[in-house]
Amino acid sequence: MRVKICGIMRLSDVSAALNEGADAVGFVIDSPSSPRNLSLTKAQKLMKAVRVFSTKVMVTSAHDPRKIVKICSKLKPDALQLHHHTPRLVHILKKKQSTSLILATEIMDISSLKQAKSMSRYADAVLADSPSITGMGGTGRTHDWRLTARIRDTIRPHPLILAGGLTPSNVKAAIEIVRPFAVDVSSGVEKAVGVKDHRKIREFIMNAKESST
Repeated sequence: MRVKICGIMRLSDVSAALNEGADAVGFVIDSPSSPRNLSLTKAQKLMKAVRVFSTKVMVTSAHDPRKIVKICSKLKPDALQLHHHTPRLVHILKKKQSTSLILATEIMDISSLKQAKSMSRYADAVLADSPSITGMGGTGRTHDWRLTARIRDTIRPHPLILAGGLTPSNVKAAIEIVRPFAVDVSSGVEKAVGVKDHRKIREFIMNAKESST
């Protein structure tokens, strides 16, 4: 089971996540509505600390393709996670750069099946998250995992990444129901907004990895 620790704002948290075995780390950029939003300078500093073979993910709600491409050229992420997107935006980004695209979708009701299926045509992976006011996740609330499992089947062979309200105590149950490609956590391993709890990171990764053995 692959694990992404998202919403990282401190160098010590980058190190903790990678030392405990995280496969990917996420950094929120150009997303003013998120309390974990980073300046470009801070993001550059943190992303430079990510060692080789670990995946750097730029997470954004930006919708201007020129701006996104410009930021990517400076940060050089391995993957780009979009929380506000249209087919036109995705088409432009795919033409202009080779970065893998993760498209986030909010899991609400049965209509989410159709939305995720449509999205999977353009995405390298689909991230299933809980609804939030900002559209950027980090709510600490779970969604209907059984519906998400149906979405996983609907978008196959595209990978599904499970997010939304995951914690060290519920990640095993979530994985057993959804069987995602990867799990993604932010607030579930924090002691304050943007401040990761290293013990929780360790427990989360251990429980996630054990559940897939």
